Amino acid sequence: MVSTQWKPFVSMYDSGFKKVLIVASLLATIPVLIMGTAAYFIASGKIIEEIGEANRQTLQQIQQRIDEKLITLENMTLQNAVNPTLSRFLSASDPQQDTENFGMTLTILNAMQVIIEDVDAVYLYRPDQKLVVSPNSGMVEDTVLPAYVREAVSSNPTKVWLDHKLESDLVGDDFHQITFVRRINTSNDTPPGYLIVNLNDTAFFRVFSDMQLGARELLIVTPSGNVFSDRTSSLLSSRESEAFIRKVANSDADEQLKIDNAGGDSLAVNALKSSYNGWNYVTVVSYNELTRHLQKIKQTTFILCLVLILTSIIATGVLSKRWYGAIQSLVDLIRHRGGVAEDRPHQNEFVYIRSYFESLHQNNQQLEKQIEESMPLLRSNFIQKLLTEPYHPDMWERAEYYNLPVRRSKFTVMCIDLDNMRGQTERDMNLFQYAVINITKEIIGDQAEGLVIRMHNGHIAALINHGEHEQSALNPKLAANLFQIAEDIRNVAESLLHITVTIGIGRSYEGLDHVRVSCLEALEALEYQLIEGSGCVLFIEQLKPDAASFSYPYEIEQQIVTNLKLANMANIAALLDDFAQAIRTETLHHEHVRQSFTQLIAVSLRTLFELDPYGAQLHDYNLYSRLNDLNTSTKIVNWLKAEVYPPIVDHLSRRMVQRTHSTIQKVLHHIQQHYDTDLSQPQLAALVSMPVSQFSHLFKGETGMTFSDYMIAFRMEKAKQLLETTDTKIADIAEMLRYNNSQNFIRVFKKMHGLTPGEYRLRCTKGQLAVVQQ
Repeated sequence: MVSTQWKPFVSMYDSGFKKVLIVASLLATIPVLIMGTAAYFIASGKIIEEIGEANRQTLQQIQQRIDEKLITLENMTLQNAVNPTLSRFLSASDPQQDTENFGMTLTILNAMQVIIEDVDAVYLYRPDQKLVVSPNSGMVEDTVLPAYVREAVSSNPTKVWLDHKLESDLVGDDFHQITFVRRINTSNDTPPGYLIVNLNDTAFFRVFSDMQLGARELLIVTPSGNVFSDRTSSLLSSRESEAFIRKVANSDADEQLKIDNAGGDSLAVNALKSSYNGWNYVTVVSYNELTRHLQKIKQTTFILCLVLILTSIIATGVLSKRWYGAIQSLVDLIRHRGGVAEDRPHQNEFVYIRSYFESLHQNNQQLEKQIEESMPLLRSNFIQKLLTEPYHPDMWERAEYYNLPVRRSKFTVMCIDLDNMRGQTERDMNLFQYAVINITKEIIGDQAEGLVIRMHNGHIAALINHGEHEQSALNPKLAANLFQIAEDIRNVAESLLHITVTIGIGRSYEGLDHVRVSCLEALEALEYQLIEGSGCVLFIEQLKPDAASFSYPYEIEQQIVTNLKLANMANIAALLDDFAQAIRTETLHHEHVRQSFTQLIAVSLRTLFELDPYGAQLHDYNLYSRLNDLNTSTKIVNWLKAEVYPPIVDHLSRRMVQRTHSTIQKVLHHIQQHYDTDLSQPQLAALVSMPVSQFSHLFKGETGMTFSDYMIAFRMEKAKQLLETTDTKIADIAEMLRYNNSQNFIRVFKKMHGLTPGEYRLRCTKGQLAVVQQ
């Protein structure tokens, strides 16, 4: 027992210790609050950065695909704008009088409207005479054009893109029309005309549908303030979107990644401006949805600090019973909230603190695990960006972060294309691709450093870092090493997988800033499969010519058209081989090969239309799209022989048979009506507007006998009918059947029936008497 004299000191010591404990507990909340806040903002910023990068890559892909569609339409429009036929039409003082040129102009406009994908209408506009020509309406006044198009043309632009929201009861509020206007200069002093092409915005929505956007909303904001939406989400209401879209359209930044507010909701916004037409590609996603998991960290930090403060208050309550009841009520309120630790009887505040720390640690571990699991995908996305996008200085630091091989000076890109995969299942194609990726990794690892990925376009790309001592991109030793790597990949794939691969090699460059150029060169080398064939190694330096010459084989094309009209498939197949060989001999650039086959298909389809303008469609897919999918001239020729020309030839052959049958039936009917007149083969051939030789061939094929034999047989049958049913003299019958004398008639009749006409009449008369007597 403590003596009475020490009690005041003990009491003072206990009181001081408790005060120190209270102060320490309150101070302990400061580092916890700082650590929790820092962890929340670091994790939030990292996730926003990674998601922003993924959104940027998605926007980049969408922008590239849409820009490619617009550039392709612009190039095809320019190709037709330089056609002399359109220039002559625009130069004519009275174009309605020149019907031939008008018809050719309509043919060109109709071909553009049919061939160019997603085109609603094509117009040729003469502002000087206020005339518009279109395949659908012919030649009409310019009032058929919208006012905004005429206003744009009035400023005399060389070319211009227009976008306009459709205002009609027949379409929804978010449908737009995109119009491309191209000026056509004339050869004389006549004012220029304009080629106008309307593109349907559904072309964009097919691009949207191919991308897995999830909860993101995709917008395209044009400089004029029009908006193309994917129509699958509604994060922005109509009122909220006006200010937001106006802010995006007025921004001069090429790229934007920010958190914005719309209607009281925080939105994560990615925006990317196209350098081609100034369109802004925007993705919008709810910020709260992105940071939903991070809210647990925030809540845990808040509750942990609150528990520490409550601990201090409880300790104070030990000294002051007056506040104990209020503090106890607050602790009971926290305990009943739940969700942090299991509610057990007599559970103290320290258990709550431990539960919050455990929850915070688990969330941090889960976040680190998610980043680690996503690292292969993040590395692959970065390599995709490195190969397909312009170089930025920060890419070097990111390459080191993703552990890319950068120790050596030279970088080269190889692109690998698996041949003859059509007809394989999706599973088999994936297995083949991953097998080739593994083979490529092993072979490159033996001779250099590199990474291998599967690109979004389906190719396999290998980034090789090598050649520290070579100083030239054309160094023979370096080129030989690259060829050896490519040949090893090709040989191993063929021996182990029993498939052939084609490998395109770009040039070697110093540093990462030219990797994209090397990749584009490797992809371009693969295009030369059209000339060189598949199953080989193609180096761009040995393939790409300085100046390409082009001579289109018109003679072979005309022979194919002629045999198409004759429905001769055997000759067409042989001529297709000659056509491909002529192109490979004359052409030095792969684009000329594809353009030549495109023109051949267009001429063949036009011939089919001329022969049967109301016939049914013979192919259930777009021939031009399928043509672009084929990467060698051999595959194209085999496809033409197997799928394109056989249905056309069969259709025309059936048409020829039907036409031949009806023609010969017309001739036979004429013979039946005029057998008693002088009929000759030239006369009947002229009746059906056919050469005599062709008429003779078709007549024998239809009746099984020559024209003269058929006339004799038919007239002898008529003679039998006259002998059986009339008393006409034999000489009169001979004269009726156009025989010069009765002796010739009697001789022919006996030769065919074995009896003279008189004997035949006598036999018929006796037979009739016998029937009457019975």
